[in-house]
Amino acid sequence: MEAAISRSRDIAVIGCGIFGATAALRLAEAGFRVDVYERNAAPLQGASYNNQNRLHLGFHYPRDLQTARQCARGFTRFVEAFPDCILDGFPNGYFIARDGSQTTPADYLAFCRALGVSFSEIDVAAFPVVVTNVALGVTCGELVYDCSILRELVTGRLAASSVTLHTDTAVVGLESMADGSIACMTSQGQARTYRAIVNCSYADINRLTAMLGFTTAENQYEYTAVPIIETDFDTAGVTIMDGPFMTVLPFGKSGRYLLYHVRHTVLETAVGHDMPEAWLSPDTSPFANADRQGLYERMRHDCMRFVPALERARLVGFLKGPRMVLARRDDTDARPSIVSAHAPNYLTVFSGKIDHCMWVADDVASHIEAHFDRGT
Repeated sequence: MEAAISRSRDIAVIGCGIFGATAALRLAEAGFRVDVYERNAAPLQGASYNNQNRLHLGFHYPRDLQTARQCARGFTRFVEAFPDCILDGFPNGYFIARDGSQTTPADYLAFCRALGVSFSEIDVAAFPVVVTNVALGVTCGELVYDCSILRELVTGRLAASSVTLHTDTAVVGLESMADGSIACMTSQGQARTYRAIVNCSYADINRLTAMLGFTTAENQYEYTAVPIIETDFDTAGVTIMDGPFMTVLPFGKSGRYLLYHVRHTVLETAVGHDMPEAWLSPDTSPFANADRQGLYERMRHDCMRFVPALERARLVGFLKGPRMVLARRDDTDARPSIVSAHAPNYLTVFSGKIDHCMWVADDVASHIEAHFDRGT
């Protein structure tokens, strides 16, 4: 190593999306000294921002009850922890498509009852936004968060805590040391050793994990483009289940909407141990040369089958970037969060839905506390 090594911190958290930030704050609350390394200029610049901003209660996952229950587990705590970024008070409907759904209306209602979260079956014709070509509608208490506000809240809490945040700093190397610690090398030429490392780097977890000699699994990497639109219908959420269908949800508190379509939103997919490197640069990403207006028009056309009012929608911009899901899960559409202990002092977080971050932070802290209690 070219840089001198110091043992100035006990725990390193890699990545400062919402999962890394909440894990770091929870560890600091437990009395640990924590460094956080974030490759971007500020927290919550990646997948925490570039998604539908939905706070899940589980209704999106009728083919995977585990994912659904993980959502319900974190929902209330997230809302209580970050109330200022929450948009509530709008009708949020889930609808089963009349044709092509992988879940029947009867099966969906049975799933909702098994989930154990409050919902109401509705008269589709009475929903405030006209929804067509569906066989069932239910409303639930799912909400959306405003990620710009959430970023401000998280940044403020990190600044007020004992956590040391290193932005514009990528982790370029990890190495196991003879004394059981792990050395962390960064793009800024820093090299420090830590008694434990929590890898919340999202799509980069496999690359860093392999450096320590641990086995990694293949993941499915998807590059997505989500249109930001303006519409003239009342604030509401519409999600059509369960197949190659669509969602339109308020874009936080901006007064705009996000439009999502299963078939059109994913621009490129790759299955492997690492995300394609070209996706990291805006000049070489799948979005770089995309026909953006054409993409939006195709998406809007297919979404109008269910929400005719989208004919009057206007494109404002896009959220775009990579995401990571479990490979070969098309049969269940599973999106769980998984905390993996590759060693007592090295954890990775495979992050699923945003509100999972609350219980994931607890699980991470419990594991680290047990590791330190053992004196290892």
